Amino acid sequence: MTLDEIMASNPNISPEKLALLKAFSSMPSSGGQAAMLQKMKEFQSEAARQNLQFTSDEQQLLFQLLTQNLSPQEKARVDQMMMILNRFGKR
Repeated sequence: MTLDEIMASNPNISPEKLALLKAFSSMPSSGGQAAMLQKMKEFQSEAARQNLQFTSDEQQLLFQLLTQNLSPQEKARVDQMMMILNRFGKR
């Protein structure tokens, strides 16, 4: 999913969130799973610094954006890890 597709599917996303998504989507996304997780941590830190809260749908879109360049095997591992984390978060 591209940033343009995110904007089209979420026309009500705030300009601040959109700016942050643009900044992170323009960063190189090579290095596999470890690099993607580091990028996700940096994104979360910057969002917290700006006091931005993302909805579950927005978080899912971000996740798709960040994992789009991973190999199918890496993406499957990250998907599995996210499912586990989501289960723990619901308890």
